[in-house]
Amino acid sequence: MTDTKAPSMPDPGVEVAGRPSYGGPTSGEQALVAAAADLVPLLRDNADRADRDRKLPEENIAALRDAGLLRLSVPAAYGGHAAGMRTLLAVLEEVGRGCASTAWVLSIFYSGGVFAGLLGDPVRQRIWAGNPDTTLCGVIGVPVPVRTVEGGLVLDGQWGWASGLHHADWIGLDVVTERDGAPERGVALLPTAELTTRDTWHMAGMRGTGSDSVVAEEVFVPEERFLSFARSATGACRRGGEDEALTRTPFPEGLMVPFIGSLLGMGTAVYEQIVEKLRAGRPVVSAASLHARAVDAPGVQANVADAATLIDSAVLQAGRAADDIDRAAATGAALTPVVQARLRVDISYAARQIRQAVDLLLDVGGASRFDLSSPVQRIWRDLGTASRHPAFTAEINRERYSRLLLGLD
Repeated sequence: MTDTKAPSMPDPGVEVAGRPSYGGPTSGEQALVAAAADLVPLLRDNADRADRDRKLPEENIAALRDAGLLRLSVPAAYGGHAAGMRTLLAVLEEVGRGCASTAWVLSIFYSGGVFAGLLGDPVRQRIWAGNPDTTLCGVIGVPVPVRTVEGGLVLDGQWGWASGLHHADWIGLDVVTERDGAPERGVALLPTAELTTRDTWHMAGMRGTGSDSVVAEEVFVPEERFLSFARSATGACRRGGEDEALTRTPFPEGLMVPFIGSLLGMGTAVYEQIVEKLRAGRPVVSAASLHARAVDAPGVQANVADAATLIDSAVLQAGRAADDIDRAAATGAALTPVVQARLRVDISYAARQIRQAVDLLLDVGGASRFDLSSPVQRIWRDLGTASRHPAFTAEINRERYSRLLLGLD
């Protein structure tokens, strides 16, 4: 890590530049973040390959596995870390500094593990008992109709886009079926080997996530691997004890907040690379300039300060959202509607702040940052794509939040 690194997730328990103080991390949590930071050079070297191949290199997945990062949401009983949201965001920021797509896929694997942890012991044992590094992805957002049959469900249809699909052992699919004359929605969990893949992920950014579509053709899923949203909303899937806190993660906010982690990493990566160029004496190519070096121009200095402040603000908002999730998971207390709405606003505005920060940095980084040989242009494409994810739709999130604040709902 260089000394040009932008402000990052505040060290829990340490007050830095007026930031709030948080509870102290365990040594295990510190080790996970340190392990993620150690992967940055490898991930950075492989990022162009991930972008070109439209999926992550096997080397990246192996590195995550060796670092213990595929076990972030695995229950402790099966050899996992059962890490909370603040630890997750700190890990994702580090991974995102190296490769945004790898961080995004890791966040998906985390959420997949949270979902699987809500199922019964026989399912959990089948998934993790023999391999705590088992990976799970999912597609949630648009449910596909399926049939209820004796003992389970029959899936026949297409789901997309499934980030991490090419490296996932299991997948959770958003389904809706009819029971007792009423629709019931939930997630059906099944091995990815029982599905076929359709090449549909052709995007300008986040190409390395390999978010292709999956197709099921008359695939049977037993009832024990169906997680009903209505049933889980009653708290029936929650488990007691500190080691099972993730089963008390509030839904859906607890599955939305992880997405911001990779964006924090992207903002930090652009900051590091452009500030390094400025410190190295990048010249000003302009007849109107009063300075030979860009770094000496007050306008350039102001942009860097503003960008650092925007990144720091995004980190603080993301941290607050993470703390709310962790607190709810620890206590089992339900989030109020206002807090639910604010969490969505927090991450959507954090995403906008990262985007604004990167724009300011690009304004002083020069047009050469858009050369295809520059990693900054890839990060810019990744950020432009990722920050438009439905989780970050500020126009919708702020409407809900304002109506609650004004007592209109």
